[in-house]
Amino acid sequence: MAANGVFCLEGEWNADLRKRESVLPMLDLLERLGELKAIHRDVATTSELEHYLTTWAQRRYEDYPVLYLATHGDKGLLHWSRGQETTLGELADLLNESAAGCYVYLGSCLTLFDTKGAQRFVEKTGVEALMGYRREVDWTEGAALDVILLSWLANHGGRPETLHNQLMARHGDLAKLYKFVTVTKRAVLRAQDYSKPAKSTSTGVS
Repeated sequence: MAANGVFCLEGEWNADLRKRESVLPMLDLLERLGELKAIHRDVATTSELEHYLTTWAQRRYEDYPVLYLATHGDKGLLHWSRGQETTLGELADLLNESAAGCYVYLGSCLTLFDTKGAQRFVEKTGVEALMGYRREVDWTEGAALDVILLSWLANHGGRPETLHNQLMARHGDLAKLYKFVTVTKRAVLRAQDYSKPAKSTSTGVS
């Protein structure tokens, strides 16, 4: 079992309750494969969001340092249901310093379009890294990135810059398509800015 757990809060994807879109089967798959352990809760209101973020901050959940927020988004926003939204700044206020040293992954469209706002979020909360997208994301391809990234986050022991570069080296085309970005205290790493290291042409003969 992975050392790190994922704490997932998922918004309503569709106002029609007969629709069944959810990231839960993906988390179940990763948990069954032993890639991570997960806690999943549905969130439809900002008060529910506040409740679960306060719960996540409790010491009993300290082995769940990956906060995964899966919901609709817009520039600087997370939409939990109709009329229920949270700005990136409001999310930072809710978390305050309870997320210090943790990873926050936003599985939402466009939320990190404003990287300056993302930097302010990192500075206020002290998170190890804030990750997400700067454009709209296709459900299926986004789920593929979620599976890869969440597995890596749950088993990653190094710097977020290293993880970002690994993602780009192996899945860079998909990450660039949706303008994936990793924001840390040290840097803003945009998928579009990454280029693979040039292959060495040395023959090793002196």
